[in-house]
Amino acid sequence: MNYASEAAVFETPNLEEGVALIEKVVEQARLRRSSDFISRVVLLASPHFASLIESLAHTCISKTNCLNIWGGCVSGLLHGGKVYGQKPALMVAVFGEAFEPAKQKGAGSKTISLCLAETDHLVMEQLRAGLGNEPGSDCSQADTLGLLSYGANYLSMPRLEFGRLCHQPHSTASLSVSQPLTLNSEGLEFFTEVKTVTESNGLFLLKVDGVSAALALGCPEEQTKPIGLRLQVIDKDRESWIPVLSLHADGTMCLVAPVAKGQQIRLARRTPNAVHEEFKAWQPLIATHFGGQAPAMGLLIAGFERSEMCHDIDDDVAQILKSFPDTDIIGIFGQANWLGLQEKVLAPPRNNRLSLCLFNPNS
Repeated sequence: MNYASEAAVFETPNLEEGVALIEKVVEQARLRRSSDFISRVVLLASPHFASLIESLAHTCISKTNCLNIWGGCVSGLLHGGKVYGQKPALMVAVFGEAFEPAKQKGAGSKTISLCLAETDHLVMEQLRAGLGNEPGSDCSQADTLGLLSYGANYLSMPRLEFGRLCHQPHSTASLSVSQPLTLNSEGLEFFTEVKTVTESNGLFLLKVDGVSAALALGCPEEQTKPIGLRLQVIDKDRESWIPVLSLHADGTMCLVAPVAKGQQIRLARRTPNAVHEEFKAWQPLIATHFGGQAPAMGLLIAGFERSEMCHDIDDDVAQILKSFPDTDIIGIFGQANWLGLQEKVLAPPRNNRLSLCLFNPNS
């Protein structure tokens, strides 16, 4: 199928070892620069490579004779069952002619897109066709898997498109694959439907729909440890999240940031190790979709840039790798990820979301 991928960790980020990795992957794919068709090269790196990513992209062009070099810097990488990011790391994937979207394929062939963006606001601005409802099941018809690649502690998280630095709000790469199945792990439990703030005072949320805030929002009797309760604030073209600091006996909720009268809100609780439960619903979907056979490949994108104060340590990624021992899965982690369908945001950017797209290569 003319595909290969490889990841490596380096003591220090340097161009020479990065170039050697690119050459190694091209050789593994059994593709020759002079005579074979290389459809896409995906070049992803930890933030340590921010100053070198453009030079590496230019090298990719010369080594592959392919202008479709896409990628950039992200918080974490997944390859070969290992997560990279603490030390300088680089991942390269080469896709041959079978993955070219412009080529005519069989009935089961579809195009999936990968997208890196700067902020959730820009994602919503660029995909203005409308915000769909959250998927009603663990399976989504999404054709775009997106990641917000910025990080609060990083000065630069550059993105690539066509082998050059991308200065647009988001960069996208598309692949033609067979039988794609996108699974969505929300990682959150919502207690009620959307409600309206009727009274607040600074950081204190007093009443919602005319009732004490905790009662109206279905709040548990006590705060979860570590901080797991957070308030979803829904504006016209985006959503934001505010952690709940404390609960008062009269139903008042103390928040990290204020909310205003008239805003639309609902309360959610993070569910650690969500995939353990969700995989039970995924199993029959996967078995039916792939006819009882293990899918050959998978792309995992997750908003896993967490603080210890607000999140339990979980093993969602380890559970997925354990569940798909015969599937070649590569992945990227960042601030938040979302799902899109035909230029529409289907599931908005959230730092708890995990999306897994399983597929087979076109024959």
